[in-house]
Amino acid sequence: MTDLLFFGKAKHERKQIRGVAHFLAKRYRYGKDVLPAAVLSRLQEARGLCREALRWTVTGEKRTEILRRLDETYGDLLRTERHHGRKENAEVALVAIALALGVRAYILQPFKIPTHSMRPTLLGILNQPENNPPPGPLNRVLDLVLQGKSYHRMVAPQDGNILSVREGRLLGFIPWSTTEVVSDNWTQSMWTGLQESREGGLRIRSGDRVKSGDVLANFSSATGDHLFVNKFIYQFQKPARADTFVFTTENIEGIESGLRLRGIEGSQYYIKRCVALGGDLLQVQPPELWINGQPAAAPACQRVAAQKDGYPGYTLGPTYLNTPNDTYRVPNRDYWAMGDNSPNSFDSRGWGPVPAANLVGKGAFVYWPITKRWGLIQ
Repeated sequence: MTDLLFFGKAKHERKQIRGVAHFLAKRYRYGKDVLPAAVLSRLQEARGLCREALRWTVTGEKRTEILRRLDETYGDLLRTERHHGRKENAEVALVAIALALGVRAYILQPFKIPTHSMRPTLLGILNQPENNPPPGPLNRVLDLVLQGKSYHRMVAPQDGNILSVREGRLLGFIPWSTTEVVSDNWTQSMWTGLQESREGGLRIRSGDRVKSGDVLANFSSATGDHLFVNKFIYQFQKPARADTFVFTTENIEGIESGLRLRGIEGSQYYIKRCVALGGDLLQVQPPELWINGQPAAAPACQRVAAQKDGYPGYTLGPTYLNTPNDTYRVPNRDYWAMGDNSPNSFDSRGWGPVPAANLVGKGAFVYWPITKRWGLIQ
């Protein structure tokens, strides 16, 4: 037993000395250009003691004595190093935060696609019914991590009369929307908002009668595409035809008046495709978009007009270009924005051109989820 205690003590002391040696080496390496010669000399002396203590031929008593000398003679260097390390870590953290904020403000900014106006180029949040029960736990985790897809299912545990179908909060107070179905003798909840549940197929309402085992909801939710927007590029060049670009709705009255009616103040971010530039003469002859008297030549516009692979073709607008004979000339310095999902896109056909001052950046890269759309945005 005594031998085991001695071995444990020796092992602990060697570990302690290795830690001291690491601190001293780091302090010497970072400070050799700025620290006084006397301090550098003492650092080297302390490092020499550490090397001596780590030799296997050194007895336990000698190692203990070296530890005592390090603490008494060079303890100020070790305490300085610990303080220096905390300061150094704080500086690194501050620099990292400043760099991240700078990159976000001036170079790359992350965005999330909320709607399907750019479908199938970019997808927004999608809630859709499922015919089969959710997959097993491992597959659900993989689907969530790789594809941003989650599953929701609600089954009536007993017969009952539905008293209410409402939106609540997780555990009653955590700001995470849930859907709660309350009957006269049971309550069921799903970790998703009521609107998403309705979109996914939840049809029951107050007053309905359900039976035990009835499937009340069974759907999946796919998150919208997450992408980086290049905010740097438009500082040096103008948008090109067919760029996927992000802009603010500031001073676009056709958008902001509608937002105010919904109780939303201030501008929002929109993402569309810049199909035309200032001075271009536009016409929609479904399924084609015409620019300056001929079908749009950009590959992205031709892809939409081809009505293949999920692209629906260009359709007439509610305000501008609402007949095949209508034309519109884009004002100089402005841009014309349209969604690739033309029949379901509220874009320049409804509210007019995008002012140059509203530009934010070019859609650059879908970084999540990991689907066929991952990568550079075309």
